[in-house]
Amino acid sequence: MTDKIDITPHPRILAVLGDIEFAPWQCLGELIDNSFDDFIAATASGVAAAKPTVSVSLPDARSSRESAEVTVSDNGRGMDLEMMTSAIKAGWSGNTRHGSLGLFGMGYNIATARLGRRTTIRTTRAGDADWIETSLDLQELSRSTDYATPYKRIPKDDPSEHGTIVTIGNLKADQFEAIRRPATQRRVAERLGEVYSHLLGERRFVLSINGVKVKPRIPCIWNESRTVTRSGADISAYIEIKKKLTDKKACLDCGFWNHLEAETCVECGADNDRLRTRERWIWGWLGIQRYLHRTDYGIDFLRNGRKILVKDKRVFFWQDEDEMSEPEREYPIDAKTEMGRIVGEIHCDHVAPNYTKTAFEFDTPEWKQVIRVVRGDSPLRPLIAKRLGLAENRSHLARLYSGFRRQDPGLSYLVHPQHEKAREWAELFREGAAEYQSDELWYQAAYQYDNPPGEPPSTDADEILPGIGVDLFSDAPVPTDTGVATAAPVPPSPVEETLERRLQRYRDHAEKVSELGGRYEHPDLGMLDLTAWAVKNQVLVDGKSRPAPVIVQMVKAPRAEVFVDTGHALFREFGADMRDLAVVEVAEFMRVRAGRTDMPLTEIVADLKARTGAARLTARDLADEAERLLELLRGTMHAPVADDPASHWESVTSSERVAAERRFAVESGTGKWVNAIESGEFVLFAPASSIVRIIERSPSTFLDGRVFKQSYSPLSDQGARDLVVDRLVGLIGDLALLEHHRPKLGLDELARLRVSCRLVARYLADSE
Repeated sequence: MTDKIDITPHPRILAVLGDIEFAPWQCLGELIDNSFDDFIAATASGVAAAKPTVSVSLPDARSSRESAEVTVSDNGRGMDLEMMTSAIKAGWSGNTRHGSLGLFGMGYNIATARLGRRTTIRTTRAGDADWIETSLDLQELSRSTDYATPYKRIPKDDPSEHGTIVTIGNLKADQFEAIRRPATQRRVAERLGEVYSHLLGERRFVLSINGVKVKPRIPCIWNESRTVTRSGADISAYIEIKKKLTDKKACLDCGFWNHLEAETCVECGADNDRLRTRERWIWGWLGIQRYLHRTDYGIDFLRNGRKILVKDKRVFFWQDEDEMSEPEREYPIDAKTEMGRIVGEIHCDHVAPNYTKTAFEFDTPEWKQVIRVVRGDSPLRPLIAKRLGLAENRSHLARLYSGFRRQDPGLSYLVHPQHEKAREWAELFREGAAEYQSDELWYQAAYQYDNPPGEPPSTDADEILPGIGVDLFSDAPVPTDTGVATAAPVPPSPVEETLERRLQRYRDHAEKVSELGGRYEHPDLGMLDLTAWAVKNQVLVDGKSRPAPVIVQMVKAPRAEVFVDTGHALFREFGADMRDLAVVEVAEFMRVRAGRTDMPLTEIVADLKARTGAARLTARDLADEAERLLELLRGTMHAPVADDPASHWESVTSSERVAAERRFAVESGTGKWVNAIESGEFVLFAPASSIVRIIERSPSTFLDGRVFKQSYSPLSDQGARDLVVDRLVGLIGDLALLEHHRPKLGLDELARLRVSCRLVARYLADSE
C-alpha cells in the first residue's frame, strides 16, 4: 500500500488570492465575463434574453465602508445548486478552454477576494420556485478547516424570474477608497466601454454602472469609400480581413491545438473524448483613423468578443525571423512628431490569453500566425525588404501602410490639416453629435487645405509656372483679361427678404469652411459653436444692410455662423487672409455679446487663435515642417539614386560627403559607409544642399512622376525644362535654409517659406 500526503489547500488560500494585482475594472470584468459567457451560450442555444443586461452598482463618494457593497447582476439563465456549487470552487471552470470569456476558473475568486472579504451569490432559473443564496466570508473560512459554507432557498414572487446577483461586502480599505471616487468610476466605465465595445456595439449587450449605460468606444475612422491612389491602384481607408485557418482538434483540458488525426492530446495526454474539432478564423478589419495621436492608435486583438490587447503597436515593428535582433519600428516614422492613425480590430478566438487577460501567449504558434496574417513576414517598407533580400510584403497592413503612412495634410493622404481640431471633432463624434458621425467634415477640411477658399485650386503639376486655374467656388474657369467687363457679383434682391431667407441665400451660394468651424471658447466671453461659409457671387450685408466682406450671425445660442465674401476686393485685390478676418469678426461678436468692449480686440483674436490650434508662422514651426519634408524627399529619392549611385555621388561636394558620413555614423548603427555609397543609401543622410545639386544635374531621374509630379521629358523646349527645374530647386533651397538653422526672418520671408513648404509637399509624387 502506498502512503499518500493530503495536499488539500487551507481555506486561507481564498484570501491569499486577493493579493494578486487586479485593477478595479479587471475585477468587475471577471464577473461581467461570466455573465456575457452565459449570454453568448444562451444565444447559441436559442434561449437568449430579449435584452441581455449586466448592471453594476458601486458605492458613491458619501458611502461608509461598513455598509458599502459592490453588486454585479444579470438577467442570464441563472444556475441550479450543482452549477452554483461548482462555480464558486477555486480553480473550477465550467468553461472549456475555447469559446468562453471566463477562461481559467480562478478569475471569479481573485476578483471577489481582491475587492472584499464577503461575497454573496444569489441565482435562479426561469421556472424555479426559489432563489438559491450562499455567502463566502473569507475571514470565517480562514479560521475553518474546510470549505463548507451554508446556503438557503428564498421563495420567488415571480417564477419567471431568472439571473444571477453577486454582492461583495466588507470591502478592503484601499479598494473602497478607490472605487467610490467619481474619477475612478468614470475611468472604469471608459475602460469597460473599450474592452467590451464589440459585445456592446455589435451584439447589443447592455452594461450599466450605477444606472448609467456604458457606451462602447466606437472607432472614428474614414469610410471605406474613401481611397487614395498609389501606383495607379486605389487603396481604401478600410480593409476587411477574413482568413480561415485549417481545422484542428482543441483539447478541452489544456487548450492545446492538435492535428485532426490525433487520438490523444499531444500536450497533456487527454483521451480523444476530450478533443473537439473546431474551426479557426482570423477576422476583423484595419482602417485609418480620422485624426492623428501620439498614443491613441494601434490594433485591438479580441478573443470571443473581449479585447485582450488594446491599441497594440507590435504589428508596427519588424523583427527578423530568428528574433535575435531588436524589433525595429516601421510606423510611425515619417514625421518628427510620432503620431499614428492606423487602427483595427482583429478577432482570434483560438489564441490563448494569459490568466489576467491582458495579453496573449506570445510564444505560441497560434499567436505568431495571427501576426503573419495581419502584417506579413517581411518589412512593411519595400526598400528595406529588397535590401534584405526578402519578398515584397503584400499583407493587409502593408497595403494600408503604403497608402497612408505619411501625414501630409490634404486629400493625398486623407489628413486633416489641424490635428487638434480633428481630435476635438472625434470627441464630438463619440458624444453622438449628428454632424460629426460621417467623415464629410474631415474630408472637406482636407479638400480645403489643397484648395483654400478664396484662392484658385491647386494647378496641374505639369504646368511650367502656376496658371490661373479654376476657382473653388465657381462652376467655370476664371477668364483672362479680354478687355470685356466681367459680371459683378449679384446684389441682394430689391424684393424685401427676411433675415433667414437672406442667410439661406448665402448658404445656397457657399461651401462650408471646415478649417474655421468648430468650438470657440474664451474664459471671459463664453463659447460659440461656429459654422463658417465661403460665399461666392453674393454681396454680404450686415444687420443695417451695409455691404461687408465678413459677417457673423447668431443662429441659436451657442450656434453662430460666419459668412465670408470670397470675391470681395479685400481678398481678391489686397490679399487679405480670409481666415484672419473671420476670426476678427468672431472675436468682435463675442466681445460685444458679452458686454466686454473694454477688452482689446487684438488680444481676444490672439487668444482664440491659440485655443483653436491655428497654424503658427514661426521659424521654429517652419523648420520642423521643412525637416519633415526633406526626410520624405530623401526617402523617395533613394530608389532612383540606387539605379546609378556612382554618378549621383559625384554631385556631392567633399564637405557634404563629410557631413553625410557623420550623420550616417550617428543614425545608422552598425552599417558600413562604403556600402551606403555603393547602394545609393547615402542620399538618406546627405545635406539638403547636395539634394538640390543632385536634382539639378539629373532632373529627368526625379521628375515626370518619379519623385516629383512635374513633367520634364515631354517638354521639347530646353528653356521650358530649365524653368521647371529652377522653380523646383528654388523651393527646395528654401527648405534647405531651415534644415539646420533658425534664422531671424521677417513675416514676409516666413510667409514665403510656408508657401515653399506647401508647394514642395504638393509636388511630391505619391510614395510607395
